Amino acid sequence: MRKASGERATLIFRFFIPYALILLGSLLVGWFAYHKTSALVESETKKSNAAALGQIREALDRRFAEVETIAEQMSSESKIQSFQFVKAPFQNTNPYRLWDLEQSLFDYRMSNHFIVDYYIAYKSSGMFISPRKVYNAQQFYSLQLRYDNMSYDEWYAQLFNQYYYKTYKPGMPVIYEGKAYSVVSYMQSFGTRDSGGVITVLINNRQIQEMLQHIDSEQGGFAYVADQNGNLISHTGLEGQSINLKALPIQEGFSQIQWSGKKMLITQTTSSYNGWTYVSAQPETVVLQKANYIKDLTLTVFLLALIAGLLVAGFLAYRSSRPVFKLLQLLPLKPGGKEKRPLGNLMDDIRSSVSALVESHDALNSRLEAQVPLLRNVFFDRLLQGGFTSVEEVEAAMEHSRIELCGSYLTAAIIRLRGYHAPYNEEMLMELDIVKLNIRDVISSSSTAEQVFVQVHDLGENKLALLFHGEGGSSEYFMDMVKQLVHHLYGRLQDASNAGLLLAVGTCQTRLTEIYRAFGEAEFILLHAAWNEQQPLLFYDDAQVPVPAYFYPADVEQRLIQLVRSGNKPETARLMEQIRDKNGGEHQVPAVVERLLAQELCGTLMKCCEPSGSGEDLISHEVEVVLKASDPALSSPEAIHMLFQTLLQLCQKYEDRKRSHNDSLAGKLIEYIDLHYPEPDLSLAVLAQEARTSEAYVSFFFKEQTGMNFSDYLENVRMEEAKRLLAHSGMPVSEIAALTGYLSLNTFSRAFKRANGFSATEFRKENQPREA
Repeated sequence: MRKASGERATLIFRFFIPYALILLGSLLVGWFAYHKTSALVESETKKSNAAALGQIREALDRRFAEVETIAEQMSSESKIQSFQFVKAPFQNTNPYRLWDLEQSLFDYRMSNHFIVDYYIAYKSSGMFISPRKVYNAQQFYSLQLRYDNMSYDEWYAQLFNQYYYKTYKPGMPVIYEGKAYSVVSYMQSFGTRDSGGVITVLINNRQIQEMLQHIDSEQGGFAYVADQNGNLISHTGLEGQSINLKALPIQEGFSQIQWSGKKMLITQTTSSYNGWTYVSAQPETVVLQKANYIKDLTLTVFLLALIAGLLVAGFLAYRSSRPVFKLLQLLPLKPGGKEKRPLGNLMDDIRSSVSALVESHDALNSRLEAQVPLLRNVFFDRLLQGGFTSVEEVEAAMEHSRIELCGSYLTAAIIRLRGYHAPYNEEMLMELDIVKLNIRDVISSSSTAEQVFVQVHDLGENKLALLFHGEGGSSEYFMDMVKQLVHHLYGRLQDASNAGLLLAVGTCQTRLTEIYRAFGEAEFILLHAAWNEQQPLLFYDDAQVPVPAYFYPADVEQRLIQLVRSGNKPETARLMEQIRDKNGGEHQVPAVVERLLAQELCGTLMKCCEPSGSGEDLISHEVEVVLKASDPALSSPEAIHMLFQTLLQLCQKYEDRKRSHNDSLAGKLIEYIDLHYPEPDLSLAVLAQEARTSEAYVSFFFKEQTGMNFSDYLENVRMEEAKRLLAHSGMPVSEIAALTGYLSLNTFSRAFKRANGFSATEFRKENQPREA
């Protein structure tokens, strides 16, 4: 017990020394710098106010530029322009055009919370349209939008009595869709003065006010935004006051004025984008009071902090030593067991324990190995059903499930055990499992051809799938070897099953993503071939299907729908060519059956056009094609050709939309990181929440689009900003660490050394300009 107490006391003392040294060093530096800091408080306050105001100005400039870009794009849209001359929008064909226009309007509220909504007003027809509704003027003002202190006639006259060009109306209270808002209205006219219209974007004034409130306006301060003519656009702290902004003696930069009997420190900046003025005001007494408070309080704080800091250092040393001491108690002593553990070798003792954990890797790995059969079953199910859209995806899945499919040629076969039919009872299922194990043993123990390999997959109930893969000079040579192998195995497989079996083999394939075709052909033979005792083994190329039928099984249709929606045009074209081959040439189907195939392809096209939630209208052209293909006057080959061409065009549409979405999402994620990298809690989870998707997808997508992991990219952004601040500012390294998103100086120092190969202090010495 006495030895343990001595170790504990020594350990606490070792932890206490660094805390005490850091405390004393920090207090001495603070004592040296406090009298210099007080003189700089006022200037630093000015700079911080100017910087905060500048950030607000830049942020609002970007927001206003986005609003103006949106309005300009809509004013130049042909669909919007075409309705300015329509006086009766609800007659003739105009309702359809009006519906088409409404569907084409994008709801910017989903991606831009700065915008409350927008609407388009047409002067000729008095029609008002937004992304979700169409009204006449009276209905729109009564049901959708109503200004507090403005009648309908005043609002309507203000809307159309002048031509607006990039016009902003000051913040006003409104009721929009039954909710109270304060909005700044951006108005942009289009078309002619007599028959044109106005696009009005309602900007959320409360968001502007919240940004202005970030500037310190305590004890009577205020902040506002005014346009180039001195009109007040938005403000905070000026409620209930009537002022003439042009009469205020305010200059660019910093100035002082008398306001309500107080001397105010004014900060002003002007936007280079639109010439607007951003102003913040703070009572000067607040700034001076802070400086005097620092002067009077520093000495008292120094003494109290010294005493309290030493107490806290002792407490932290005790608390920090507890887990280490408990860990040391769990660790075994060196051989002999009676010697005192040298604290100088503390890390060595902990390291040896960690190495023992590493040695337990084999046990964990064996547990993971137990999951491999399940992964393999999932892989084969997906492969045989055509669930992979690219060879790269198949190869990644094979690596994950530890499967190797070698060779340039592949085919699939299905074994159906005879004598077993649903409904299955427990005894029958157990017997089936035994039979399947016997078949697996026969295949694994049989000597196969050197260039052909076989994989067995359980399809459930009374079926097994065989996957043949290997090399060969040609597909014909490979299939000859497969036939020899199948005939060699069949007799032994027949003996392994109790009641015999049927075996159907598909054709040769050259791509992993196309093996499902051979599997589908084998299923087709099982369903349609005339099986008998003399012919229990059939190959698709040799099979004679007695009933007229076309080749278009459900799995092929599902594969076609999946490829079209994924935008994989080469694979889609390849599958269509395979469908043509299977229903033509030597297997030419009758005309009536070909007409049935065309009708089923019409259904496939409509399934590909199911809404995807994007809000886009993808199906208008496709519906017309379906109607034309369904016309009996059109020949079946022409209908099938037209349907295939339309499926390829739809596939291209999905690919274009997917590429556009990926580019937009990548830009959004990068912009978010570039804006929020100073936040310590910025993580993949935060980025996934911003993108409204899962962390796994964001991680994969970010790596695919940028070529870098999210963590590497974030660290690179933070390191570039840190190096800039180290080279061009005199800020302490701890402050730079906080500004670049690191919670502690130690974390920042380790990250900087790891990323650059040298410390932050060394970088600053080498890159800061030396005085002459």
